Amino acid sequence: MDIKLLDSYFDRLYPICRSILGKGYRESLEIMREIIPFEILEFHSRQKVFDWVIPDEWEVNKAYLENINGEKIIDFKDNNLHLVNYSDRYIGDVSWEELKEHLYFDKDLPKAIPYVTSYYKKRWGFCLSYEQFNKLPNTNYKVVIDTYFKKGILQVGEYLLKGRTDKEILITTYLCHPSMGNNELSGPLVMMYLYQQLKQIKDRTFSYRFVVNPETIGSISYLSLRKEELRKNVLAGLVLTCLGGEVDKLSYKKSKNGNSIIDRLFIEAMNKDGDLRDFTPLGGSDERQYNTIGIDIPVGQIARTVYNEYPEYHTSLDDKNFMSLEQVYKSAEEIFRLFNLLETTSYFENLFPFGEPQLGKRGLYPNINTKQTRRSRASSSNNLAYSENFTKIVMYLLNYSDGTFSTREIAEMIDIKEQEILNVAYKLEEHKLLRKI
Repeated sequence: MDIKLLDSYFDRLYPICRSILGKGYRESLEIMREIIPFEILEFHSRQKVFDWVIPDEWEVNKAYLENINGEKIIDFKDNNLHLVNYSDRYIGDVSWEELKEHLYFDKDLPKAIPYVTSYYKKRWGFCLSYEQFNKLPNTNYKVVIDTYFKKGILQVGEYLLKGRTDKEILITTYLCHPSMGNNELSGPLVMMYLYQQLKQIKDRTFSYRFVVNPETIGSISYLSLRKEELRKNVLAGLVLTCLGGEVDKLSYKKSKNGNSIIDRLFIEAMNKDGDLRDFTPLGGSDERQYNTIGIDIPVGQIARTVYNEYPEYHTSLDDKNFMSLEQVYKSAEEIFRLFNLLETTSYFENLFPFGEPQLGKRGLYPNINTKQTRRSRASSSNNLAYSENFTKIVMYLLNYSDGTFSTREIAEMIDIKEQEILNVAYKLEEHKLLRKI
């Protein structure tokens, strides 16, 4: 998947007015399905999901603000950020004093239209730049916000790209913001790239579960349906967000566990050339839901120009130029290289995990403990079973081979070449103590 194709998908997705439910979200999901063959999971408005209730679907017919001369000053058609997302219907004349209570702007970014939402409390409102606000005279205005709510469907896209094992890596992003670049579309674009690349790996070790949903309410709905299956099969996961922008290096937010197969992979990479963030339930994205106590699936998050750390965040200035397709493509390539590393190393599973297996009866450990055998074990390079490295490797393999620690990681732990680790692992496999996954 080249940068030109990503560019074309950006141009198709960017103008759409998306929200957590509605035709804009569905249209966007169908565009993504041209690349990833998602199964569509559906949840209904007013359905209770854990402690939440899915809201009604929101649709916009038209929305604008007119002055007393009938001139449109603000128009949803010009920029879908002009309307508070999930704004209630309101049509009528208002005074300047009343109107001001329903206008949202950012004094710190006078040219930007802010992105404002009100999903769970009915209110009406417009968003505009501070420059626009300052030009509005103290007079009467006509408000036309022709929106409506109805019982609808919240959709989640899910696709399982199967590997050799049923052990899964979760890759997830959201698709519920309107016309913004880095914060909204960088994640879906990178997800499409990763799917295309991972699909081409023959004989994949892991299965990869791709999930796209409306942020927060979508992941909560999804987890209400899939939590037991995910807890059983998912080793770790990754949220894709804010992967464009000017920042040179990727930034990884650890899972709450901090030691999953994805955590270790990305922590190692970020320590060499990147930025690390500890887990926090404050801010962020859907990793918050996966890491809650009752779910407890170790999901981290990867970003480049991190949400809420750049002034253009949640404004009209987060556009294609700010996001930069080149930076998004660079992020996609770097993340895929790490997944490829995950796939090109070896993983084993201990078939006798309850206590140490009896190695002596298999000729893998001295069956007499004397000063001489200890010396032989420490010095002999001719007898594989009694060599110092052999015993050390055996014990580390048996203790760490849970299907998530790679032979590369074990080699680094004990400062022994990976090939030597593999030689011993294959011998243990012959004795049916380990199984390669």
